[in-house]
Amino acid sequence: MSRIFEYCHYRTGPRVVQSDPPLVRAEFERRAGDHGGKLFGCWRNMVGLGMSRDEGIAVTAWPDEATARQAPAPGGPITGSQSHIMEATVRPVDDTPPVYEGIYVFRWFDVPAADWQPFCDLSDAAWPNMEEVFDVNVCAFWRSLDVAAPDSKTLLLTRYGDLSVWEASRWWNNPVKEAEAAMSRFKSRTELVTDSIAYPTLPIF
Repeated sequence: MSRIFEYCHYRTGPRVVQSDPPLVRAEFERRAGDHGGKLFGCWRNMVGLGMSRDEGIAVTAWPDEATARQAPAPGGPITGSQSHIMEATVRPVDDTPPVYEGIYVFRWFDVPAADWQPFCDLSDAAWPNMEEVFDVNVCAFWRSLDVAAPDSKTLLLTRYGDLSVWEASRWWNNPVKEAEAAMSRFKSRTELVTDSIAYPTLPIF
């Protein structure tokens, strides 16, 4: 399995990602294939939620960090992009692309590097209960290689059945009692986080 992944926040020409999503995915597949990588997934925005109309996210698995950093920027319908190189941690366990239908939420966490391991341990311990109770799949938990101590940045990718599942699975939103094992850990985890931001997206298969 590849341990190195690239997060690419991209922009297309006007309405391209909404009108022709396969065209966007094909460009990232071409780029990965031409340069020794493998497309892990491609997503488009949910207009009005977190990103502008012409933006989306692609994640590529690379054989090593050097290859990831040497890959050229995407072209074709992609008019601009910003990339972040990351390393897989406790998830994913392989580089098989997720193929679940639903809403995929990319959530960045800023955590002091000294607190990163307990942050990871709390997350990893909480997910099995969360996945059992809710229509949820935790797809990835990547740590940024572009941010150095004393800081850290981590990207969590989670698939939800729909936005109502996202709302129902928040620890502060009176979740069902069966989820207490997960929610108590998420509440403790919050104390370690200095900032976070989430981008809800739709998959392009």
